[in-house]
Amino acid sequence: MFVIFLWLIQDFITVFTGGSARIPGLFILGLVYKIIDDTSDDDRLSAIWTAFAGGLLWDLRWVGLPGFFTLGYVIVILIVIQVWGLIPPQNRNSGTGIIIFILLEISQLVPPLVPVLILGGTTGWQFFISQQLYALPAICFCMYLFSRKHTK
Repeated sequence: MFVIFLWLIQDFITVFTGGSARIPGLFILGLVYKIIDDTSDDDRLSAIWTAFAGGLLWDLRWVGLPGFFTLGYVIVILIVIQVWGLIPPQNRNSGTGIIIFILLEISQLVPPLVPVLILGGTTGWQFFISQQLYALPAICFCMYLFSRKHTK
């Protein structure tokens, strides 16, 4: 339910900026944080389907051509599930700060990069770099939440 709320916030911010500013992928960031925070097998499968549905809705709403963000979102979730599954459960709380940062950053790198790589163009890179700058505070906030929850 929380990721649906994040999708709506991301959509409203995009509407209010007229679609001209690249908004961080709050939806996929929240979904990745949820996978990292609690990892049961049912949550992993539902995360893949949630990423697919959220990406498809985003594509239909903003891109107009289904598949770009859908593919990016699903790739991100599969990467996160695979990498996070390689870490033993007893080691996930201590010393994984850089891994968590990389996984959260992947959630912001891959989805907007897929259309740039497929369609090309120099303007796509400008939007991509500006989105990365906007996403950094959201990533740092997620890292703060994770570290605060798991250091108690």
